[in-house]
This record gives sequence, C-alpha cells and structure tokens, in this order.
Amino acid sequence: MRCYICGTPAEAIVSGALNECPCPICGHYRISNTAIALFEMNRWHFNVEAARRWIASELRWGETPLIDSQRAVLLT
Repeated sequence: MRCYICGTPAEAIVSGALNECPCPICGHYRISNTAIALFEMNRWHFNVEAARRWIASELRWGETPLIDSQRAVLLT
C-alpha cells in the first residue's frame, strides 16, 4: 500500500468506509472511500504540501484527521 497523498510506502488500515494511513512523511490520517473515488474519477492529485500542512495542524488537536470528499476538493 502507498500513501494516498505522496505515494510513500505505508500500511493502510481499511475499516468500512474509511482507510487509515500512517504515512511516515505526511503523518497519520484517515481518508474516506468517497474521497478516494472522487480522486480516481477526476484523476486528481493532492497538493502534497497543503495536505501535509493540514494534517500537521489537525494532529495538534489529538485526533486522526479525516479527509472526506469535501476536504479532498480543498487539498487538490
């Protein structure tokens, strides 16, 4: 498995409608299946730096950030 944001090898944990990705570079985040489908359907790519900044800022609150379809649009 690879990080959905940067492509670095990472062991994703699939749990229902969410995939949890502990990327050693981007940070630990979750991404919804709908966000993944949106990226695949539109052939989008993450703005890697923006996604990493957002993950880092969210991790300060102590919870694993979730990239849902609305957040995914903002991180392209």
